[in-house]
Amino acid sequence: MSKKSHLAVRWILVSLVAVGILIYLIAPYLGWGIAVPFLQRDSELYPDPDMETYAVFDWSDTIKGEVSREYSHLTLDLNYHTGWNPSGGEQMLLESQPPLMITLRTWSHGADTYQDNPLNDIVDGKYDAMFRELARSLPRGGEGVYLRFNPNVEVPVKQYPWQQYPRIFIESFRRLASICRKLAPAAKLVWAPAGYPGAMEYYPGDDVVDAASVTYRYAAEEKLDAYPTNVSPDEDLYRRLHRLRFLRVPIFVLTEEGYQGNYPDIEEVVGRLGRGAADIYGTPPKAPSQAGPRSTAITVGLYDPQQRLLEAPEVEAEHIFTDFEHIRDGRFDSLFQAVNRRGHATIVTFEPFTRPIEESDTNVLTNVTAGQYDPELLRVFATLAAANQQVYFRYAHEMEIPIHRYPWQSRDPQDYITSFRYVMAHDSMPANVTRIWGPAGDRGFLEWYPGDDYVDMVSIAIYGLPDKNITDPTKQESFEVIFKRKMWRMRFVDKPVFITEFGVKGPEEYQTQWMEAAARVLAEDTRVVGINYFNMSDTPKAWGDIKPPDWSITRATLDRFVAVLHGTKPSKEESR
Repeated sequence: MSKKSHLAVRWILVSLVAVGILIYLIAPYLGWGIAVPFLQRDSELYPDPDMETYAVFDWSDTIKGEVSREYSHLTLDLNYHTGWNPSGGEQMLLESQPPLMITLRTWSHGADTYQDNPLNDIVDGKYDAMFRELARSLPRGGEGVYLRFNPNVEVPVKQYPWQQYPRIFIESFRRLASICRKLAPAAKLVWAPAGYPGAMEYYPGDDVVDAASVTYRYAAEEKLDAYPTNVSPDEDLYRRLHRLRFLRVPIFVLTEEGYQGNYPDIEEVVGRLGRGAADIYGTPPKAPSQAGPRSTAITVGLYDPQQRLLEAPEVEAEHIFTDFEHIRDGRFDSLFQAVNRRGHATIVTFEPFTRPIEESDTNVLTNVTAGQYDPELLRVFATLAAANQQVYFRYAHEMEIPIHRYPWQSRDPQDYITSFRYVMAHDSMPANVTRIWGPAGDRGFLEWYPGDDYVDMVSIAIYGLPDKNITDPTKQESFEVIFKRKMWRMRFVDKPVFITEFGVKGPEEYQTQWMEAAARVLAEDTRVVGINYFNMSDTPKAWGDIKPPDWSITRATLDRFVAVLHGTKPSKEESR
């Protein structure tokens, strides 16, 4: 063969390899199911000496926790492409002396995408045979065995292909449970988040969870900086457990990868948990009921301090923000009375700080509970009681955002819950007030839920801008995307929703289109009872050196939004 022929053959081979690699890489995005045997993770059961049980907590009766290292740990990697039939040695492992904890991990085809995901494969039934084989292989019907499924699912990293997909994770967990309940009824199914903020978004349900676990100092979290990582061992474990506070099953504290750091003091953590009210732990909110047809129209409100659109007939409510300074100097009372004279309902957001905010009381939550600010509370309540219209009262909002814009943010959730309850159950609270709990709707906000008896409505905030550094308005998220994400997090709370803040920036045409789409989404969800637009620019200091976004809209945009929301058509006069 000539030199030219050799070069041609080599070029063809290199081209084929390159095309093959390219096809493999893009296949998941095109919906092609391509399995390459030498890239597959084998199915295998093996001892896992790097995993350890440190402690077990339970608050089904009273809060208790104890160090416990008696559990043996195995890991079972499953891949439906390679199948699994336990070898003799693996069967001996399954028959180890109980208690035995098996961490079951399922693997994708090699690409980390939604389409090419092991959770979808589980839901599609591709793992059923292996799940049945596992269940049948457990001695004594699974007695003494804890099956821990696809751990650390809620942490926003890409260590495992099953992370960050709450809906299909829940479906896949429940599919595994349906098989195990029939074939290994004594086995305990373990829901295994790390205990990172937002864990409850992935909770499969009381009927399929027998125990839970948290991963103490999960190493992959070190890649993240959204939440503080330099907390003490006691604080770290307390917060992980608190995030699972509605559960009524044992919670295991596990370490992974041969953890060598400091361990928390279990007695101290039990004490931290026990300092909260008796019903904070083990008492889940009332589950949402099946939504029926809408009984009343959605209330439309504005935060419009410059009074640009308040004369619009569609406006039914006005939003007022107040704080200790405005209460003391009478500005709140004047603003509130002006809203009453206009015949509008009032949304009052009470921000417990004194300006300038940098000098405000950093312990305001505990000081409110101690009665230090009762004079201000009594003055607020007296003003609210004199209203002729509906009053919605929101206290210490957006508490879950991990920043320090307000002195009540990034605080101990027990302190927040206690303070919220103190205000909303105060002896002087007027009977005409609807009590609103107002998270932003961000990850993990259920940590701060005060309880069904203290909340009449829940509010969330929906702003199109996902990041303050984005200058192109078309890069904003749609209302629907944000709304669905935040309402999913609300799925444990059976309360009406009043969106007390929402806004979009950009040219008028873009704002109108964004808000029309929002109106269609809102009209279809019967949980929403009110919507309040933020009709001005945001506070400059909150954005540092960046110009704050201006959410202001025109009358024509407001009219169009309300027309779509209520299924009417604005007149020419209304849209001028």
